[in-house]
Amino acid sequence: MDYSLDRVPLVVGVTGHRDLRLQDIPALESQVGAVIQRLRNDYLGASTETPLVLISALAEGADRLAARVALANGMRLIAPLPLPCDEYRRDFEPGLKPGAAAEFDELLSQAASVPVMPFAPGNSLEAIRSNEHKRAEQYRAVGLFIVQHCDVLIALWDGDDKEMAAGGTAEVVSFKRRGIPLSVSGSANFSLDGSEIGPVIHVLTPRIKTAGPGSVVSVQPWGKELIDRHCAAAGRTAIGRIYQSGAGLLEGSQHSGAKPNLDENRELSAWQVFDVLASLTHEFNEESAALTATEDGRRRAQQSTDHLFTDFFTGRLADDARDRALSSARLWCKLYGIADSLAQNRQAKFKGDWLLLFTLGFVAFVLFALAHLGHNPTRILIAYGIAVLVFVVVFFFVKMTQNQERFLDYRAFAEALRVAVYWGVLGIDHRNNAVAQHGGRIGSIADCYPIKQPSELAWVKICLRKLERLQNGTAAAAKPQGDREAHGIARRFWVHGQLSYFSHQGVRHDRSARRLEGAGLFVLCLTPLCFVPVISDAIGGRHFIGFGLHDIALVATGIVPGLAAALTSYSERLGLKAQASQYDRMQSLFKRAYELLPEHIGDRSNTEHIWSLYYTLGVEAMKEHADWVAIYRQRPIRLVQ
Repeated sequence: MDYSLDRVPLVVGVTGHRDLRLQDIPALESQVGAVIQRLRNDYLGASTETPLVLISALAEGADRLAARVALANGMRLIAPLPLPCDEYRRDFEPGLKPGAAAEFDELLSQAASVPVMPFAPGNSLEAIRSNEHKRAEQYRAVGLFIVQHCDVLIALWDGDDKEMAAGGTAEVVSFKRRGIPLSVSGSANFSLDGSEIGPVIHVLTPRIKTAGPGSVVSVQPWGKELIDRHCAAAGRTAIGRIYQSGAGLLEGSQHSGAKPNLDENRELSAWQVFDVLASLTHEFNEESAALTATEDGRRRAQQSTDHLFTDFFTGRLADDARDRALSSARLWCKLYGIADSLAQNRQAKFKGDWLLLFTLGFVAFVLFALAHLGHNPTRILIAYGIAVLVFVVVFFFVKMTQNQERFLDYRAFAEALRVAVYWGVLGIDHRNNAVAQHGGRIGSIADCYPIKQPSELAWVKICLRKLERLQNGTAAAAKPQGDREAHGIARRFWVHGQLSYFSHQGVRHDRSARRLEGAGLFVLCLTPLCFVPVISDAIGGRHFIGFGLHDIALVATGIVPGLAAALTSYSERLGLKAQASQYDRMQSLFKRAYELLPEHIGDRSNTEHIWSLYYTLGVEAMKEHADWVAIYRQRPIRLVQ
């Protein structure tokens, strides 16, 4: 089973008990099926462009139940294994019920991807066979994999969190709700990141060994239902407090309403963030489908991909370099072309939005000033009212389309994918995967993405993490570290290409900023000239289209500084100066890298240092681009400028 290379999946993880009661299985299957359907309806609408993926370790009980239901509902299955397959199968021979091993093999054969967790430090096949603690570490590793790669976790769980067994359901739920503690992650960076934190759908599930006769299957409130309940409760509490305050009964009243506790706030926040991230995924996939549905869209996406391997000065495409990238990083190349094209579309639209709003605002200002002239300003006031109405309508339309926000999201995604493409060519992603796996953390591109990001940019990191592993059945073999061809491609098209781009764009943005600021200063200097007609009696009686030149000059005295301020504000809102400074920093970064990288790799070259430089360059480039996005996020479109 293959994944579409231009879609970002919505990934659902599952954890749960093995010892399910036989009489509960139909109800559990029904509830899990209903959860999947609600996820589709509430977050994806009628769209089929976003694939749904389930991550299940295929242990007996809850894992397999969810896998069966997911496959029946058209979802794709990822089956991470805590141990090598033959060793893992021993846990089901014999299993809790007859045919457990055969059921495992059947479900495993339907999985699109079967990543196997590497042995934790100090573990080996002999160690995990003789030491239950060592074996539990492998189950914890697969639990970490699930929470790190899923957007939402379904927990078929009895809710007992008193015993946190390593790799057990309670611990996996805790990781998803509260993050991975330092004692488990072994890395301050990973624990501070917390990008694995997300919502949990708790399906209350009795167990054979602890359930009483009255225990029943149920689902705790989740998703939009939970948010709506909280909003309704908050509204009722606010109304109650207003009433009590008016009655003088607020202090000490038994109806004052309790505040949600920490866990409730955490769960509510997780669902609100999930709503944002799921909406972004849905919107990106919808726009990807629209782009690739037309010949022109496919051509533009291909041009964006080709641009990665086109000489900046000659404009010539290096077919051999592009083919090498497609063979080693096809996924990243395909997604980069789409993300870059979508970002360009949104950029053109949001710049047009800014220009239109500034123009409408200035026209309305001029009409308002002119309305104070003459004896019959009714027509001008009507025109002013129409201009203001159009401005307000356009403003709210612009806010609804969110062209600026989507431009930032897609550009951030594309720039991270640029690094992924060249790391894929160099084989850096595979080499660092091996290092990361040794530490119990899988992934490289995503782990290097900056951690101090709002939920919208957390989407980029989460997408990278999902796509990095979920699109491939197993990790590809590491490429040779001293690959001369890969070095030549990366140095020429990445390092030198970005150096040339930032040098050119830095000068261009600085020139544009100077022009706008210069125009504003020039217009501002015209203000004193507007006083000449005002103080001149010689032209006081002259009229032009019904207005005295004295009056027109007086109004111009107020309009001209406004125009100067509009030009300066337009430049500031586009962040031209800030971008020029950021491009200068990027130019310096890539210039230094280009100087340090040898033109050719000799037999005695220290390739480890060269590849380390490429790795560090990619990390710094992603950080700089995240800072660049922050420049624009500080310049949202506002009604009052």
